[in-house]
Amino acid sequence: MKKQLLAVSMMTLFLSATAPFTSMSVFVYAANQPQTAPEPMKTLAQLDKKVVEDAKQAMQKLAGNVTIELNEITGMNPDCWVISAKDNRGEVLVTKNEGKVVSARVIFKFSEVDADLQNTVMSTLKGMDGKQSFTIDQVDRINWEKENIWQFWGKDAVVIIDAATGKVNSASLDYHTNQIDPKAVDTAQKALQSLSNGKASELLPEVTLVKDSQRHLDLVWSFMDRERTYGIMIGAKTGKVLSATAYNEFSNDNYVSEEDLPQVFAKPFYTKEKAIAAANPVSKKILHIDLTGYNVSCTYNKYTFTKQGKPTVTASINKKGVFYDFIVTPESGMLN
Repeated sequence: MKKQLLAVSMMTLFLSATAPFTSMSVFVYAANQPQTAPEPMKTLAQLDKKVVEDAKQAMQKLAGNVTIELNEITGMNPDCWVISAKDNRGEVLVTKNEGKVVSARVIFKFSEVDADLQNTVMSTLKGMDGKQSFTIDQVDRINWEKENIWQFWGKDAVVIIDAATGKVNSASLDYHTNQIDPKAVDTAQKALQSLSNGKASELLPEVTLVKDSQRHLDLVWSFMDRERTYGIMIGAKTGKVLSATAYNEFSNDNYVSEEDLPQVFAKPFYTKEKAIAAANPVSKKILHIDLTGYNVSCTYNKYTFTKQGKPTVTASINKKGVFYDFIVTPESGMLN
């Protein structure tokens, strides 16, 4: 559940680079390319000294008082080398052609991190569940084009902090459904069956409590079915359905990358009236919100339904105009 709920991480780059022979996408790519001899792995000594030094300094900048020594090249993808540090202190990616640092990760012990950060992590987790005791097993300091964060990993717990501001971006705690309020589980199961028209399997026994300021999630339970086809979010405080997603409606032929959205949805798919007509059945059935009389605005495939004094509903469509993702934003702006 955590992988699904957390923001896209630089770790995707590391994984794709360090495991190039086990990725299905690599097999598919290779099957459609001219067969050539595999590129040999290089050693650090074969790289330009300046490239190696720049890679080291990129990690050292993140490491602070922890000394970084590079060890060896431990992986690659078509564009980058992965250089690992000694003592399992992390990795840095550099491009093969220019020797440019693409991303870096430094691994810390929790005790090596600034006390203010430690306090922020613990107070965040305690604020989510005051009955548990928490231990942080590993800390990642990550920096790349899309992220500049601290990521704290514990047993069934993750906290992500913005490195520039020191503020918590998100936090999550994993539970079994038998550990939480049965009413929330029952609400999620009923919403799941309504969303799937009775086609969904039972809920996964794992459920995640999520706090995410960037997604306006104050405190919500995140559920999925066993096939991971549908997702439901229930407010931890209100017990109401706040989000419903049919992932199968935005996959395979229906998938549109973020970069392609402006072209695919250059013209609005729906008029105001037709958008309400298409979204209202699910909104009423799952969210218990009637969109009649709402105003409508759209950006590419995302439609926002607003009405004075009422919760805002945001819903996204696939290429066929099917609304597959709904989320409710209360007037307070935070989902709970």
